Amino acid sequence: MKIDDIHKAFVHNWAVFIICIFTFFVSRLSAGGGDWSAPALWITALIQVGIALSLLLWNNTFSIIHRRTLLPALFYLLFAGCSPIFNFDWKSSLAVLLVIVNYLFLFQSYHKPDSQLNALNISLVLVLGSFLRPQMLLFFPLFWCGFFRFRSFNLRVFLASLTGIFALVLCIWIIYLNDRLAFPFVLPQPEEIFHISKPVLTVYEWINLATVLSIYIFAGYKLYTFDVSEKIRTIIYLKYLYFSTFFMLFMALSQPEYRSFWELTAYLPISIVFAHYFTLTGKLPVKILMLLFMIAQLLWGFFGGVSLE
Repeated sequence: MKIDDIHKAFVHNWAVFIICIFTFFVSRLSAGGGDWSAPALWITALIQVGIALSLLLWNNTFSIIHRRTLLPALFYLLFAGCSPIFNFDWKSSLAVLLVIVNYLFLFQSYHKPDSQLNALNISLVLVLGSFLRPQMLLFFPLFWCGFFRFRSFNLRVFLASLTGIFALVLCIWIIYLNDRLAFPFVLPQPEEIFHISKPVLTVYEWINLATVLSIYIFAGYKLYTFDVSEKIRTIIYLKYLYFSTFFMLFMALSQPEYRSFWELTAYLPISIVFAHYFTLTGKLPVKILMLLFMIAQLLWGFFGGVSLE
């Protein structure tokens, strides 16, 4: 089979995509020792497949990639499926799903100054999501930058965002103070949110990170220098996602105890940017690079997983 045919199969063929989902579940089953009786294992896997499918919805809704492609979901499943630290972390996976919901609200605000409702919704989702992972609160500046980048940030939007924060926090505190014993969640603590420590990575993990970043930086360079034919809206979307990734990766290195959450979140924009780069290419070397990268990720999933066990 020709390289072009293999590339097209990964980009467009739903049968190949379904096989990849099946392989993802099988790999999780083997990671759990063949025992699916652990609810956290299969709940996490289902949520992560849901995240991958949500990436397709996100891309198709806003035409981030102006061709139909399955690569955003495929790359996300590849990233999530090749590291054992994600296997049982259903809380981080659910928090990442909430981040996608907020991205949908944010992208709806493009060039819409009257986006107070979207800002309010984002605030509510972030505050509620902080009970799963307190680091969700660190996304407020990131989404405010998104409103500014999309030319929809103004005083009304900012106040709506603050209103969502204070209203929900006030309600939560009232419930908490009235009956602390019956309160089902642990309140986020500042030391959890802002704690910084040294990276804790194995040699395989450093190599994998360097591989992903090398291709990602090159894809970003192409985005800034060659994709002048893209729509302005698409370029703004991609540039925002591109730069936000580096914040998430920095936090993944700085907060190793929450590394699973930060990496799963960083893989959202990385999957979109990779899919944009590899879907629209007509060059054979780039298609070969995509296949080699996928093989490298699978090898990392095997050897890196063994090293972490």
